[in-house]
Amino acid sequence: MSTSIQWKWYGMLLLTVAMQILFLRDLAIGNMAFCFLYVWALLKAPIQTPTGLLLLGAFALGWTVDIFYNTHGMHAFACVCIAMLRPLVFKVLTPANGYDERSSVSLAEMKALWLFPYLFIMLFTHHVILFLLEAMDGSLVGISLLRAFFSALLGILIFGLLELFSQNK
Repeated sequence: MSTSIQWKWYGMLLLTVAMQILFLRDLAIGNMAFCFLYVWALLKAPIQTPTGLLLLGAFALGWTVDIFYNTHGMHAFACVCIAMLRPLVFKVLTPANGYDERSSVSLAEMKALWLFPYLFIMLFTHHVILFLLEAMDGSLVGISLLRAFFSALLGILIFGLLELFSQNK
């Protein structure tokens, strides 16, 4: 991973956490769809990011959100889980000719048929873990899965718009 890409990723980490904590903390649609913008930095990490660095970044990202949300490690756990799942998802979604070492996770490079399934798998997994940990009750599994689904759809919508606006012209 080149130094410029690495610093750009660190900047994205800081920006998304700041936006999440300062502006998006209470953003919910019908108490069913929640916006977790901070996950964007984790999902946009360069493909060749070393696993150790990704896990460390995921933990720091989630823990920072946990500190401000007073959620006792739930966000950190969900972030580390999807960081561990990320290589497996890449393996499943790998194009026939593989990835270019300079490839980035973006709509411009990966196209919609790759990006949106990747986003849905990762977001839905993150949200299921987060909402099930939050509920901690077997009777709330249905509502937790519904919240995870609608939050993943909201995330795909927001992240898709971010990708459209960030494409190089």
